Amino acid sequence: MKLSQKTKYIALGVVGTVIAVPLVLRATDAVPLTFRQGDVLSAEVLNSIFSRINESTSQLAADDLLGTWTMIQYMPYNGQPGNGSCRTTNSCSISGTTDSSDQLTRTRTGTAEFSKSGSTYIFKTTGNIAVFAAPASAYNENGNYSVVAETVIFKEGVAQGFFVGRKKSASQIVLQDMQPASNSFNLVLLSKRNMVPLPPTELTATVSGSNIVLGWTDKSSDESGFKVQTKTTVRGTWSTLTTTAAGAVTYTATPGSGNNWYRVLATNSNGDSITSNEVLVEVSNTSTTTSTTR
Repeated sequence: MKLSQKTKYIALGVVGTVIAVPLVLRATDAVPLTFRQGDVLSAEVLNSIFSRINESTSQLAADDLLGTWTMIQYMPYNGQPGNGSCRTTNSCSISGTTDSSDQLTRTRTGTAEFSKSGSTYIFKTTGNIAVFAAPASAYNENGNYSVVAETVIFKEGVAQGFFVGRKKSASQIVLQDMQPASNSFNLVLLSKRNMVPLPPTELTATVSGSNIVLGWTDKSSDESGFKVQTKTTVRGTWSTLTTTAAGAVTYTATPGSGNNWYRVLATNSNGDSITSNEVLVEVSNTSTTTSTTR
């Protein structure tokens, strides 16, 4: 598949002490970059992209909520969940809200944590706001939840809340509870706080004696390090050569004879990023000249 400008590097150099070998390097960009005319993407990069698209667009499941989220609760400007006009009579029980400039909504913010114990899904809120089972109260909720056909059911004691849940992306979920009988609504925007880092970009390889110096651009600010991976066949399995320190932008590798593919992923405690572009290094012993083309 071609999606924007193909970048090809050919570098010839010496590996070992007596024989000269050519090293052919090919690089292709990975998301979230902008592709250019003629770019060539590997199967692994495409699979990584499609996997993330599937995660973002598949039907909401209970496991999708697991983790810690920043939440913003939206309600009517003149009311609260369950009562769309209580503010005009000073009878609202809700507090700690911020008015929108268009006087259509008001909001309050907090944190939601979703976890699992055995087969039981658990939720709790912090920030002294109840949003899901008792959405007009000022306390921290702690109860159980379930997801059935994209409907999220919350229960705390006898109190229950029912929301239509939709994934905007793997890191953003919208919960919607429309309440026309009370001229009200309860909308909750969840933004995941603990995310995998952004992927490194612009992976290159440079000949240095008998080694290859890999270099990349660090696009994240929350990685714990970078996994440098390699394989020797197109359909081979990637293996990790090393996990660098955070902030690293180079790694020196020693390629074997034949084909050597390299890629880099940023990693932290929440998982690995999408892959960088990949570089192919072909090692043979048929040339004594050095040249680079782009």
